[in-house]
Amino acid sequence: MKNVHKELVEKTLSLIETYHDDLLVHDKNQIEAYPGRPFLHFTGDTGTLMVTLYEKEDFPGRDEKVPYLFGYADRNHILKGIMEQVKCVLRINRRDCMLYYNGITLKSVEYYRAKEIAEDYTAKMERQFKAV
Repeated sequence: MKNVHKELVEKTLSLIETYHDDLLVHDKNQIEAYPGRPFLHFTGDTGTLMVTLYEKEDFPGRDEKVPYLFGYADRNHILKGIMEQVKCVLRINRRDCMLYYNGITLKSVEYYRAKEIAEDYTAKMERQFKAV
């Protein structure tokens, strides 16, 4: 199995001027916490934004709220936040390198494709949430 974090570092570290811990610590921890989970990854000279595309079982249950940022959130709120992060990329400096990891390979994507992946993912999760 390929080390996806190592590959991510090889492709993006040279682009980052500040906030290296985004990539070297936080993104690594996320990859290790959710091995094999697909993600979108956006890199700019001031760090990275990693958007993990969780599986249904990674979210809270139907009526459950969990600690989230500065309060509590249900699964729908967390899912909405994932799409909002992708939309945010247009307003922040994270467009020097955009990558998609599908659980097997890491490849470059354009922003429109990353947004499409996030929209398809969100629709899929909403269907799964309604089914349970």
